[in-house]
Parts: sequence; structure tokens; C-alpha cells
Amino acid sequence: MVNNTNVDEEKFINRIERLDAGKLAMLRRGCGARDPVEGRCPWLIELVHGVSSEPVAFLVASLLAQYKTADIKAGNHRIKGNFGLTWKYAVQKADSESIKRRFHVLLESYYDPYSGDGDLPYRLRQMIRYSSGKNIGVDWPRLLADLKYWNHPEKTVQKNWARIFFSNIPEQNEQNSLNEKE
Repeated sequence: MVNNTNVDEEKFINRIERLDAGKLAMLRRGCGARDPVEGRCPWLIELVHGVSSEPVAFLVASLLAQYKTADIKAGNHRIKGNFGLTWKYAVQKADSESIKRRFHVLLESYYDPYSGDGDLPYRLRQMIRYSSGKNIGVDWPRLLADLKYWNHPEKTVQKNWARIFFSNIPEQNEQNSLNEKE
């Protein structure tokens, strides 16, 4: 259901990646509010083009902006695979159990993709900043698609993320991601 990202998600991410350094900095700071219309980024609304609810699009755009502008422009902020893979790479050499436990907490986080309410945005932002500091990218179109389905009754997204994070077997795209990073 959420494994194949839509062309629209890729187009949205490309629009965000093409923003200038000033607008990326505004997104990085969260535009002053959770809602870009209430904050300082009303220009973001015209970039959404119906790809998702505005809160989901705003969240993903602001998360992407957590990476250095130079890394975004060079494409060093992307990998293939769900966020379970990103976090797996980010913490693979960490000795701290609390850092690894963040993933459990993230999977149980609440998020309303229509209002933007919940603790997921805060937790995800912390984890993205950590991953960025470790030079580990995110599959942005996939993250956008996954967050749209965060509240699926069967917890499909959370199960897929956990399956990759806790597995010892590389995801099909995991080996490709490692090769792309080298």
C-alpha cells in the first residue's frame, strides 16, 4: 500500500529541494508555527498541489530542511528505504540504549495528518536531526507517503518500519542504498 511512492510525492520533494537557502532556513525554523499559513511560510501552500494534507506536507518539508542546504543541493540527504532503515543506519554504531529506544517511542507516537496534532512531529524532528548529523539520508517521497497512512488501523507503516529496523536481513533497497552512499 505505502511501499510504492507516487510521482506526486517525488515532485513535491523536488519542489522543496529547489527552494533557495533563505526559504529552506525558514522551513528549518518551522516557519514560526505548525501551520504555514499562520506562520511565515504561506508560499509553501502553493507548492503542495494536493500531494497530501497541508500539515503532512509542511511537516515533511520542514524535516527535509533540517539537512544542510549544501547537502540538499548535492543530493546527500536521500537514501532508498523507509524510515526504519534511516534510523537503523543512524544508530548502528551508537552505544546508547536510550537512542535506540527512541524508535520504539516513535512507533507508538500519535499523529493526526489532517490537523498536525500529536507527538510524532516532535519525535521525528529529533530523529531527523540526529540522522542528519550522522550524514544518513531519508527517502523523502516515501516518508511523505508513509505519514499520510500513519493512522491506518493495521499500523502498516509502523510494522514496515519496525520490520526493517529490527531485521538482520537487508531490505532489497538497503544494499542499493549502501552502494549509493559509497
